[in-house]
Amino acid sequence: MRWLILLLMWLPGLSAGEPISVLPPAAGEPSHCPDCHQQQQETFSRSRMAIAARTPDFIREWERKGRAERCLSCHAPSGGEGVSCRDCHGDAGHPYPRLETPQVCAPCHDAPGELTVRSFRQSPAARRGEQCPDCHLPQGGDSHDFAGPQREGFLQGVARLQLSLRRDEGGDTLLIRISHRAGHALPGGTTGRSVWLLVDTLAQGGKRLARSAFRFGWMHHPTQGWQERTLPPGPGKVIEVPLQGASGAAAIESRLIYRFRPGPLQAPDPRQVELDRKRFALPVDMGESQ
Repeated sequence: MRWLILLLMWLPGLSAGEPISVLPPAAGEPSHCPDCHQQQQETFSRSRMAIAARTPDFIREWERKGRAERCLSCHAPSGGEGVSCRDCHGDAGHPYPRLETPQVCAPCHDAPGELTVRSFRQSPAARRGEQCPDCHLPQGGDSHDFAGPQREGFLQGVARLQLSLRRDEGGDTLLIRISHRAGHALPGGTTGRSVWLLVDTLAQGGKRLARSAFRFGWMHHPTQGWQERTLPPGPGKVIEVPLQGASGAAAIESRLIYRFRPGPLQAPDPRQVELDRKRFALPVDMGESQ
């Protein structure tokens, strides 16, 4: 509990918009690791895991959840500003045993509000024999520079949209297939992240006539609590959008957006990433008949 007390003392009235200072070193953290593992120490210090307990995203969500102690068991297990050497490698002493993935990742990445490892175990990537470091430690070797969605370029090409039109007597329906190549559910991570599908009906000239929005990720129900609504790995997910009432429509534009900030789509998120964008021209007779 000493590390928890230190952390609570450090953040007595901190709001998400205030500057965040560095936490004191983790209690009992081996100080001799960098003596022999300087490269690992330097590369790990650049990762988000190294500062998991002091990022604005975590502070904001932690305060929203009432500063729950259980959050710190993954974001600051040893009482520092994030994950430390001992949190993954243990206290057995040198030589430390080789870590096995995804088992070592599961305690936190399958914690409440996460299903990253569980979804990975059922994924095409797992069946191909791929492991977490194949994507998140692409440098290989001794690097500990864990890469994630906030790393520039990491999400490039990770998801795509395919649009088609189904014509029925009762009305036309736009079919949108969302597929992604992540080795786990998308978005990975905790309840704050989300993926949004925006479907805009456009008039000739590009004026927006209507918009439909679909959110994927963890969603909080007033009585049932947190519910998982992520995009699973594998063959993809098809969204059906009825086009009744699309008089004057000339095209449909769909965008897939990855967001880091919790809350509604209207909340600004300067770090959001557009994963894909597709435009679909509608048949002329459809616009006339609707």
